[in-house]
Amino acid sequence: MAMKNIYLFVATFLVLFILSLITPTALSISHHHRHHDHHHRHHDHTISRWCSQTPHPGPCNYYISRRFAAAPRRRLEFRKMLIQVAMERALEARGHASQLESSCENKPHEKAAWRDCLKLYDGTVLQLNRTLSGLGGPHKRSCTDFDAQTWLSTALTNIDTCQTGSSELNVSEFITPVACGYNVSELLCNSLAVNAKLLENQEAINYNETDHDRDFPSWVSNRERRMLESPGIKANLVVAKDGSGHFRSVQEAINRAARRRIHSRFVIHVKRGVYRENIEVGVGNRNIMLVGDGLRYTIITSGRSVKAGYTTYSSATAGT
Repeated sequence: MAMKNIYLFVATFLVLFILSLITPTALSISHHHRHHDHHHRHHDHTISRWCSQTPHPGPCNYYISRRFAAAPRRRLEFRKMLIQVAMERALEARGHASQLESSCENKPHEKAAWRDCLKLYDGTVLQLNRTLSGLGGPHKRSCTDFDAQTWLSTALTNIDTCQTGSSELNVSEFITPVACGYNVSELLCNSLAVNAKLLENQEAINYNETDHDRDFPSWVSNRERRMLESPGIKANLVVAKDGSGHFRSVQEAINRAARRRIHSRFVIHVKRGVYRENIEVGVGNRNIMLVGDGLRYTIITSGRSVKAGYTTYSSATAGT
């Protein structure tokens, strides 16, 4: 009987000992879960509060909460988050668009709309990259809020132009999944709205009194001022229909300029004549300057139209 009592005592002791180990762990796990749930709810609530200030709070809440572990503390952080998620969605939409080429073979209208949208999404990604790079950190900014508003507006216009072009050619059903299925427009609208609020708070961003009495605004460099003020501008390339220049067409000269390594101002002199062509300057071919022989003497013209199977965007005599 004594031995039985000893066994019972030992068993009871072991049970109590094991429970003493388990209970703090269980309490710790329970506390951790409660803390995690509280943190998660606080994170979502904070993001929801920020997103409620945007035109499209739904996409804002959805993408920001899934993309970032920490909620923004300042409007500057919130703006950058919005631009980053807009960039990621634009890249996904661009990737989707690139896969549609095979499905629009032998369909000229769909092919035309697809080609435009692919190019326009490239432009949007470029402008968003430019904005993120320009805003940088607090000590690494290379652009103003006004610059950011301009670039973000361009990015949004590109998406709208993609949608408009597909509508003009009656192929909206083909393009809509790319143009509307990734919430890029809504996220860009949100970015613009938040940036506009920051722009309101930035002093003297739209007007600098020191520029009022100048011949050129402050953003024109001294080198370019001297070039514009000189009676004769030295051209890097000459275009002439009679063959007396480097090229006979404007597009050939622009294509040659795209191969240069340094993207400083590049001047192309287009001699008098009528040039019937649609010229295209790629988004990476920066600082191109065309100089003619006068309004009535150097003419670049074209005859593309929506009726002929082109979108308004691609019918432009000069475009990107």
